[in-house]
Amino acid sequence: MKHAVAVALLAFAQQGFAAEPLTNTEQEPAAPGVAYETVTVGEDSAGPFTTQSMDLGTALNYPSRAGVVNVMESIVEEPEYTGYVAIEKAYKFGPTKYVLVISTGEGGNACPASTYVFTFDTKTEQVDGKSVVEGCSEGVEALAQGNKLTIKKDGAQTVVYNAVVE
Repeated sequence: MKHAVAVALLAFAQQGFAAEPLTNTEQEPAAPGVAYETVTVGEDSAGPFTTQSMDLGTALNYPSRAGVVNVMESIVEEPEYTGYVAIEKAYKFGPTKYVLVISTGEGGNACPASTYVFTFDTKTEQVDGKSVVEGCSEGVEALAQGNKLTIKKDGAQTVVYNAVVE
């Protein structure tokens, strides 16, 4: 009897371990048929976004239907302490989504630059996701492949799928 139970448990364990492991593509969300498109970044603009120096801090403006909106108010707690705002990378995803990677001075933090990645929906005209990109350097790298965007800073990476920043 003990032998039969042991054989059954061994067979069950072997079946469980014999199952194929998830591949990397099974863990990634499926692409919705669109891919990231690189948006040209100028000295103070990328697509419909522009930076503008203010009395305190720097604005990142978007020309909404209701007038110009400072997107930084949705990204940082105190936009007046941003110092500078630099658009590092910008991507369009489908007809209504932009993903931007920006760096700020944020008024005296120990790091030379704080970096954020966020999604802006032009249909709703608002930021619908944001995240801090970890690291303390000013250098930021980004690689877009299909529905996957990888942002690296100081060796740490942030990955965004389908323009969804959490």
